[in-house]
Amino acid sequence: MEKQSLLVSIVTPTFNQSKFLSETIESVLKQDYGNIEYIVINDGSTDDTEEILKKYKNRINWETQKNIGQTPTINKGWQKSKGSILAYINSDDTYYSENVISAIVDYFQKNPDVYIVYGNSVYIDENSVELGMYDSYEFNYDKIFSTCSNPIPQPSAFIRKEVLDKVGYLDERIYYAMDLDLWLRAGMHFKIGYIPEKLSTYRLHKDAKSVSSMARAANDVVYIYNKLFRDKDLPKHFIEQKKKIMGRVYLLSAEQYFMGKDWDKSYQAFIEVIKMDISNMKIRHCVKFIFSYISSLINIFKKK
Repeated sequence: MEKQSLLVSIVTPTFNQSKFLSETIESVLKQDYGNIEYIVINDGSTDDTEEILKKYKNRINWETQKNIGQTPTINKGWQKSKGSILAYINSDDTYYSENVISAIVDYFQKNPDVYIVYGNSVYIDENSVELGMYDSYEFNYDKIFSTCSNPIPQPSAFIRKEVLDKVGYLDERIYYAMDLDLWLRAGMHFKIGYIPEKLSTYRLHKDAKSVSSMARAANDVVYIYNKLFRDKDLPKHFIEQKKKIMGRVYLLSAEQYFMGKDWDKSYQAFIEVIKMDISNMKIRHCVKFIFSYISSLINIFKKK
């Protein structure tokens, strides 16, 4: 089978990120692999995103829609896609080099038993200055599920279409961690591979969801794990560890609420950690718990 016979479909959802959009688009268009379907969906931006997209009208497939949110926009793009390999890259991230897609196709062809593959990602700031590496490692389902960690940097991940046919698309009820949810659902059924090479950049800036919306995203992981523990395909040994794992889940949620300065919900999440498994609490968590408790009391008194 020739590499060029595999169509790779890449979706970029974009909302008010015109500052970075051209850099993202160019990183896709510069790929040395020729058989790419590139779909950009403008999710109701109010900046000059439309004008930027018009400059690429003969080079990419793009459309503008009323704002519906990132997750349903990605699903819409994937549902329109014709490729056998799918990916999405947000409009503030980029592919690290020009041979990323060709390397991915080559990997899939040499490893027909692998259905998702990912590589490393480099954190960059709003000026594209490198800040450090995403903490990626070889996929280990037991480790990832038990520790609530995510070694898969989303812009460095590629998926065979069969995965979505089996486990479904992104869960549109999830605001932030929809990729983690997909990896955990898919990992129960499919082999996931890892390439220890830089495949993408992952931008951190003040307007990024990963920086500015921690409190809003804090309940995602609780929702994901409650759903997974109801899944009949979940390996039974996880059920035996449920309280300990859910303690870690609530701890992650508590820390996200804390970073988002939602003290009331941070305190409530820490209480759940204590109920589930207090051994998850380290000294730094106890300090945050006390701070959240005091801050929530202050808020109560302010409202009186």
